[in-house]
Amino acid sequence: MRYEVLKNCVINRQPTSAGSVVEVSGDDEKALLAMGRITPYSEPVVENRSVGLEDSPEKPKRRKKNAS
Repeated sequence: MRYEVLKNCVINRQPTSAGSVVEVSGDDEKALLAMGRITPYSEPVVENRSVGLEDSPEKPKRRKKNAS
């Protein structure tokens, strides 16, 4: 299973920095979870932020002209 490293530590005899995503299994997995060094990793959700396309949920905002 994939885990995100929360604190710098040694995993599988390799130094691992915080913020990296690694594969961990066996006794190392249980020990690192218990110590709070790793947490299960979930893929980030990609959101469509386009505005004004046919399949976008919002209509584009129109700006009024300044009366000069």
